[in-house]
Amino acid sequence: MNDIQEAADIYGLWAAIPMPWTADQQLNEPMLQRNLKRLAEVGCDGIYSTDSDGEFYALELDEFQKFVAAFARFMTPLDCRAQMGVTWTNTRGIIDRIKVCLDHGITTVHVCYPYWMPLAPDDIWHFWNDLAEAAPAARWVHYNTPRGHVVMNGSQYKRLASEFPDQFVGTKLATQNVVELCDVLGTTPHLAHMVTDFVTVPAMLLGARGTYSFWVNTLPEWQRRLVDLCQIGSWEQAMPMQAKMNRWELECIDPLVRRGYLHGIVGKARGAASGFLEDDGYTRSPYHPVPESDTRTLTDQFQQWWRDELAQETWKQASL
Repeated sequence: MNDIQEAADIYGLWAAIPMPWTADQQLNEPMLQRNLKRLAEVGCDGIYSTDSDGEFYALELDEFQKFVAAFARFMTPLDCRAQMGVTWTNTRGIIDRIKVCLDHGITTVHVCYPYWMPLAPDDIWHFWNDLAEAAPAARWVHYNTPRGHVVMNGSQYKRLASEFPDQFVGTKLATQNVVELCDVLGTTPHLAHMVTDFVTVPAMLLGARGTYSFWVNTLPEWQRRLVDLCQIGSWEQAMPMQAKMNRWELECIDPLVRRGYLHGIVGKARGAASGFLEDDGYTRSPYHPVPESDTRTLTDQFQQWWRDELAQETWKQASL
């Protein structure tokens, strides 16, 4: 594949596909291929992996190469765009991962700053310059999260877009702060600003292009419908859906998060509650899966909360 994406090409519903492991902590390629096909069939505009939901931190470079090769091969026949996360603890590691992606035709990458310690102000711009010089063909989506220590604002993004107009095409905004969203979206509206599931509706009302979604792995047709409603401006229909999902997350997922089950770990438990994607629940040490008893409880809660919505999911009815 060789999908060169500019800002105008990044919009709508993108799935954060989980990393499928075998019992001996190896990549489960057949399961990955089947799950990619399922997500493409429900109408995702794109699919990506190796951000936090894709357990990027668990992959050494040789394993990253193997995963990207499989991901690109499986995505090629699908009517769906692809991106890849390349975050690492140092610039060299990020550049190495960008080059792997480019070698397999994936040109748009999610970049978070090296996450072990904060960058000095001047190092921020040295960092981006190093990436541009080493791999000028890449297109960057900046993953703006506090876990990268440096949280970018609108004026910084305006400078980044000015200095690297060919490479910098968009953002993945982890914030749930509406003021921060207004700043970034209002200052650089020409960029492809994507958000997370918790703020899909208010952020798209403010000008975001779409969402990088974990929720599509659980209720795919429901999430597709939510994004579609936002794209046509049906805010009165979309907002109650957003509110219900956020209440579910607060009541049923947040207790697990407070116990330390984060990102892709809790994402697998969330996904297992519906059974849309295949997953055996394996994770890589030192992070262990949500205990089976908690997963069963979460599944029972999910079936109660989302009974009506599940009844409308055509994939679910076909599996019964």
